[in-house]
Amino acid sequence: MCLVEFSPHRFGATTVVLLTFLLAGCQAPGAGALRDTEVRLTLSAQLAGTLAKQRHYFTTAEEHDVFLERLLAVARRVHDAPSYYLAAADLLAGLDEGHTGLVGSAEVPFARTIPPAAVLESAEGLPVIAGVAPGIEGGGLRAGDVLLEIDGKPAARSLEERERVTPASTAHARRARAFANLMIGPTDRPAHVRVRGVDGLERNCFPLRFLLDDEGVSRSRFGFLPTDVVAARLDLATAYIALPDFHPTRGRQLERALKALRPMPRLVLDLRGNPGGRIRTLQRIAGLFFNESMPLLRLENDGETETVSSVQGQTVYYGNVFVLVDERTGSAAELLAAALHDRRRATILGRPTAGSARARLSAVLPGAVVFHYAGAAEFRRLDGRRVEAVGVIPDVTFRPTRTELARSGYGEPFSDPLVQLALQTGPRSDNRPKVRN
Repeated sequence: MCLVEFSPHRFGATTVVLLTFLLAGCQAPGAGALRDTEVRLTLSAQLAGTLAKQRHYFTTAEEHDVFLERLLAVARRVHDAPSYYLAAADLLAGLDEGHTGLVGSAEVPFARTIPPAAVLESAEGLPVIAGVAPGIEGGGLRAGDVLLEIDGKPAARSLEERERVTPASTAHARRARAFANLMIGPTDRPAHVRVRGVDGLERNCFPLRFLLDDEGVSRSRFGFLPTDVVAARLDLATAYIALPDFHPTRGRQLERALKALRPMPRLVLDLRGNPGGRIRTLQRIAGLFFNESMPLLRLENDGETETVSSVQGQTVYYGNVFVLVDERTGSAAELLAAALHDRRRATILGRPTAGSARARLSAVLPGAVVFHYAGAAEFRRLDGRRVEAVGVIPDVTFRPTRTELARSGYGEPFSDPLVQLALQTGPRSDNRPKVRN
């Protein structure tokens, strides 16, 4: 048995590594194969060996051996694919790498689930409901509610447990993801959540739970997470565009939206919660903000350095740009923010980004489960500064208060507190490109 791996490939002078895969190798067996202890042991050895080849996961042979022994212990302890993958996912989360994890499949739907509500850490440090999808799924949750208990357990203890099994490259990204996943649980029954409302009264809520994988695929029930590019005119001078991910279609969609909003002198580009995607999409999107191809990033791999440049489209936006980010802005999304900032094309507002800037590779495991891991290649800013394990620090740092979350509508262009702050913020300089005659 071997992994079915997806590998990076080249185009032009740039290596495409983020979410760009080439199927190679052999065919992964079905989930039923994991009922065999020897198959589970072999798979555990392959997973640990794949990570060891990348050289950044383990600093010593002893660290690798400890991780391998823990995976082997899981293989001996459990006897089915879902249980094995859940336990393996928790172990992978402890490796402090935001691109590392497992994504379930129709054959092996092992992923934990969350209810249709956004949970953020407020400026007061509290877990607060920031948005609830429309309909009955929210089970009585309201924006501004503070989480007190989840399924009979204090929210603080649930948060502590979630942080231990949440993959991330930075401590702030791990904490933010842990907050977002506080109400994870089974789908066979609603969550039992005790909250304190903005009126000071406590009450019980029973939100339903739905599958939401780490790619944000099943987001249609989550009203605060856009499934497509969102574009709006905020006032006479300001346009707003929210970009949910860097799927291959996003560059074309963003260009269409921007073409209609091109006369507006200010643009708020919302990348909060954007997990990233294709580097080619980053290049195309960046090309919308320059009147010629511009170097954006450095790609370093085994002592070699390549330059990643923007790719020109038919539209160029010449106004001032304000980029919104948070701890869940990762990969290609945070790299775009860094590139626009370093080229003096954008002012950044929000929270430090996730800090996941290595190349992401993937392999298919038994049962069509996808194993994501970080390759050796790493994207850096043009001056060599790292984004990996650091993130991108905003020009203006902001975390909403509980009161602001209760009255604003997180992610709603016309009332979101960070969007409103962007409307009141001047650019760090005249960050518009010169018009070339």
